[in-house]
Amino acid sequence: MKFKNWKIWLKSKPWTLRWFIVLVLLRPIIDNLYFLKEISPLLSPLYIVGILTPILVIISIAKRHKPKRSKLDKYFKIWSVFMFIGIFFVILFDPLSMISLEYLLKLSIPIYIYFFARIFIQNKQDLDGILITFLYSGVFVAAILLYEVFFGAIRIVESRGMDRIQGSFGDVVSYGIYLAFSFLIVTYFYFSRKGEIPKGKQIRTVLIVGGLCVLTLINIHHVASYTIFIGLLLLFMVFNFKANKGAALIFSLLFFLVFYIFGQPLIEDKITPLLETDISVYEGGQGSEKLMHGRVGRWTDMIEMFTSESIFSQFFGYPTSMEYSYHVVGVGSHNDYIRILFLSGYFGLFYYLVLLIMFYNKAKKLVISSRYLAFGTLGILMLFSISIVPTYYPPFMYIAMSVFAFVALPKQQQV
Repeated sequence: MKFKNWKIWLKSKPWTLRWFIVLVLLRPIIDNLYFLKEISPLLSPLYIVGILTPILVIISIAKRHKPKRSKLDKYFKIWSVFMFIGIFFVILFDPLSMISLEYLLKLSIPIYIYFFARIFIQNKQDLDGILITFLYSGVFVAAILLYEVFFGAIRIVESRGMDRIQGSFGDVVSYGIYLAFSFLIVTYFYFSRKGEIPKGKQIRTVLIVGGLCVLTLINIHHVASYTIFIGLLLLFMVFNFKANKGAALIFSLLFFLVFYIFGQPLIEDKITPLLETDISVYEGGQGSEKLMHGRVGRWTDMIEMFTSESIFSQFFGYPTSMEYSYHVVGVGSHNDYIRILFLSGYFGLFYYLVLLIMFYNKAKKLVISSRYLAFGTLGILMLFSISIVPTYYPPFMYIAMSVFAFVALPKQQQV
């Protein structure tokens, strides 16, 4: 989809849908105004967007025809019930407060974004339009990155003995989300637009975006983002050998050459320091609770706390105990599986995993380009979920739920 075609597609959407495109486009700018929430909620675009989004979603769903039902919808609805039970008790603990409103909006993000995406995504053109919009929004992120690298960091946060650039984002994860999905989307278009664009131009685009991703990685020092980028590279190579062995061979030679020249100093200077604690654990120098920057110890304590609650609270979520739970249902868990377990109990986590399995099974039946996108999205979601809480981040959900909604479509609409 060229820029002029994207504009035509944008203008073709009614306002009940067009707002979402504008939101995806402007999201990195909104997120870089994170600091305004500390001055006043009334000045914060994050709060304004957070409140307006579910309202606009409800209006959009009310005004549009319901999509044809999918098995994915069925399991999403079941999971949503257990999520809302947990959310209800989170709010009940501290009703009518600003923080309870904030958690209501954030905890329900994957639910209302998915059901809106089911209304919005009606064919491959709609999906491609959202993906291209995300890439356009990524230009702003790339500009911030380049400014920080060449002219000085806007904000530096120290972690694991290394300085991370963070821009004006709330945390470094935002850079990781944009680099992961930008690379996935560019490589998806490499497959899906085969024959439409000269091969040389496609390869050049992949290399440019890949280079920006590497530049981001060596400046944010984020282990999860390194892991996901390497995983996406491997997935890209596997699918490339299926689709075009000649181009796959060229990419393989380029990657090998770059790694041969820069790989060893990159590993020694940028990656090894991030893994020193983990290496020390494996060598017996520290206890296992220090693994993953101490996260394993935190998870062990959280699981012990969870299993000490009543059976009812274990099956339906920690908030049903009517104890303070903000610290375990938000970003504090640093693991989305544990966060979902605390919020919605064994039932909620079970149906969330079933939902991911259903998504995978439906994705296997897609054409190669769409299958690559779906597998990449699932991989990013599952890997990020080990050390952060991706379903808590709106930009992540915009793309992930759009792909989920596309996979849920009947086969005849996936073209």
